[in-house]
Amino acid sequence: MTRPANPFGVAAASSALVLAAFVALLLANLGHLALTGPGRQPAAAVLTPLGLSLAAATLATGLAFLLGVPAAYFLARSSGGAAWFLGLVLDLPLVLSPIAIGTALLLFLHKPPGSLLEQLFGFTFRFAGVVLAQFTVVLSVVVRTATAAFSQTNPLWERHAALYGASRPFILRHVTLPAAKPGLLAALALGFGRALGEFGATVTLAGTIPGRTETLATGISMALASGELRLAAQLAWILVAAAAVVLLLLRRWGGK
Repeated sequence: MTRPANPFGVAAASSALVLAAFVALLLANLGHLALTGPGRQPAAAVLTPLGLSLAAATLATGLAFLLGVPAAYFLARSSGGAAWFLGLVLDLPLVLSPIAIGTALLLFLHKPPGSLLEQLFGFTFRFAGVVLAQFTVVLSVVVRTATAAFSQTNPLWERHAALYGASRPFILRHVTLPAAKPGLLAALALGFGRALGEFGATVTLAGTIPGRTETLATGISMALASGELRLAAQLAWILVAAAAVVLLLLRRWGGK
């Protein structure tokens, strides 16, 4: 089957080439600064925020995945005003400013019933606050991607399995989840990548305390503010590498 002719002609290829060259130039300059920039930073300046970021992103994404996948299945298999409204509410963090989300969390934790959670667990300017901020931002990404994954699976498979006497847990484990697996893995990868690079909500709720709440994203901001351009470039390149891994995984899973 032959591909349709490109209506844009050479302009389309030229546009792609120019945009790719622009991104490549940005990354090249960033890499050059990370390798040859002034100053020598101790390994802890990179490893500490990296470890904290990985831990927080893993916890936030895992929690969002555990809570968001059942909600996504409900949204994919339901119709009507209630499901539409719930989907709208869960989609709001996608379009809200992360700083607005962080502000909402900060106010929530200082008034009942959120103040009770603050007294029990302590989120403000603590590692738990980093996880909470990232979870809130990532939840909508996971739910929306997982909803699309469930929507693309055929519900008739589940009905046929039920007609043959399969139980609901059996259908979930052996029919629904395997059919939606590529999309669910994509939701997991997207959520982790989004959590790893989250800045606005994290810095608003948890601040940037070295060794306690400083992530890669907030570390970049602190490095720039203090004039440590080489450290900022090194932290940024770690995020670039993480984003590249996420994109490779998405391409692999999305093609299945």
